[in-house]
Amino acid sequence: MPSDLNERFIKTVGCHFVTLSCIQTLPGIAGEKVLMFSGFLADVDGVWFYVTAGHILRDIRAALKGGAKFDIWRLGDQTAGNRFKNTAIPYAFDVERWLVLENEETGLDYATVALEDMFCQLLKSGGAVSIGKDTWGDHVTEHDQWALVGIPSETVSYDGKTIITARVVVAPIEQINKPAYVGNKSQNQFYGRLQDDSTGVVKDIDGMSGGPIFSLKKVDGTWRYTVIGVQSGWYRNDRIITACPFVSLGMALEQVVLDVRAGQNAHAT
Repeated sequence: MPSDLNERFIKTVGCHFVTLSCIQTLPGIAGEKVLMFSGFLADVDGVWFYVTAGHILRDIRAALKGGAKFDIWRLGDQTAGNRFKNTAIPYAFDVERWLVLENEETGLDYATVALEDMFCQLLKSGGAVSIGKDTWGDHVTEHDQWALVGIPSETVSYDGKTIITARVVVAPIEQINKPAYVGNKSQNQFYGRLQDDSTGVVKDIDGMSGGPIFSLKKVDGTWRYTVIGVQSGWYRNDRIITACPFVSLGMALEQVVLDVRAGQNAHAT
């Protein structure tokens, strides 16, 4: 992806990309560790959802059971043109509120949570925009380029007090057929290769799990984009990324929203 297109692209889609960060402390280990996860906003029939990878929530739950503590959760909307001097939004994280569809054997790897109105309003004030259904796409649709947006772990730093910094990366991805070794995972995943010309952008995409994958197509001289997937895994030696189709999750969430509203209406009557 040419650097000029790269810059224009992140300025365009950055409004959808939001990080989730926290400070972790482990039992018996001195010091703190900063964690930052990639994710994005999706609008499902007027409800804003935060979307990331399911294995992230699996790891958080496992850490909690092991005695780890997580504190100072924040939503970071810096790529949205944050209008508040890069101040992240304090977030009331509750692991029990998340909907997680995760199965390592079959390749399912989604996690999402509906955002309360207060957080939606704060994100909107900072310039964040949730991806509407008109921008949902499919990985089998004709395209000119794929791109993964996320925060590589190698770019995250913490001053030990309050400031967390990281670099948002747009990694160009080339569509490939499923690798021979993925097995049953291919029923819920699609695959791409991190392009060779992106080696200067990021050495390792660890930490970009949960980031959105966009499909780009030039139409009448204008680049159009749709969100097609949620980044899930990474075969480092082959530079192959795995992703779960977003439209499958979007349609499932539509039904969840409809069911909740039907229940609310029935209760009201």
